[in-house]
Amino acid sequence: MNNNKMAEIIKIQGPELGSKLSDKLETNSSSTVQALAMLRIGVFVPIRRNPPKNKTGGLDRPVFRTDISDEFRKLEFARTEGFENVAIQGPALNFETDFKVWCGVIRAFNTYGYQNSVIKFSFAEFAKTCGFTSKQLDERLRTRIHDALVRIRGQVIEFTKPQVSKSYIGGLLSTGSFDAENDTIELVADPKLWELYSIDHHVLLKLNVLSKLNRNETAQCLYAYLSALPKDPFPISFKRLRERLCLTSSVKEQNRTIKKALDKLRDIGFMRGDIVKKDNESYLILDALSQRLSLNDKV
Repeated sequence: MNNNKMAEIIKIQGPELGSKLSDKLETNSSSTVQALAMLRIGVFVPIRRNPPKNKTGGLDRPVFRTDISDEFRKLEFARTEGFENVAIQGPALNFETDFKVWCGVIRAFNTYGYQNSVIKFSFAEFAKTCGFTSKQLDERLRTRIHDALVRIRGQVIEFTKPQVSKSYIGGLLSTGSFDAENDTIELVADPKLWELYSIDHHVLLKLNVLSKLNRNETAQCLYAYLSALPKDPFPISFKRLRERLCLTSSVKEQNRTIKKALDKLRDIGFMRGDIVKKDNESYLILDALSQRLSLNDKV
């Protein structure tokens, strides 16, 4: 750097223009591609439908800081830079709106590929990519999507070397904006974290499954989590499920909530398995999962 200058302008190196998130899985109106890491970590969690209000009258969302080093240090960007510690911090994201909007973001990036400029949509087009119907296109939905983009943009991902000798601070979304006057939405990806959306493998989540679990965010969360697990996983302890769900009630109540959600996943034909108890802890033993919901004759 020239010592006579206060700063140096460096061109950001991003993915190849037009590069897609996944060449192996195709997204459409009934499915979305999601990176496994995003489904395993506690970013999207069940949230009370009527959270307490803060002093200004707004609704309070819990804020989490989660160590995601095991999953995110696999990124080529993290390996190249030597980052060993990775954490994500931000407001809790729900499944009812935030996850749908995140699916819309992913599908937008998958459709248009990486761009070093803004991807601009009409509100109706973006809402459709999120899985909302034309009947839902009203002022309330515009507010919901705007607020969801704020929360998604508020997820801060911090990469650091030991003793914080070097760091990078990014996010799930570089920028997102909503223009009510022109009824448009604009999205910009974080170029260094483009690989985030294609870590190792992808899983194709069926939006119709999520719709069958409408208003049951615990079941939606477990659906996403179980979909991201490797085939024939070891018995899954309820402790592990409680940690993923980030529930705040007593352990007894959390276990009751988990069992009800698992029953729902069985009822719609997604899951077949048993719950066993050992040393005062419950374990889920999976026999099979079906994105086609074919494991129940009643569906």
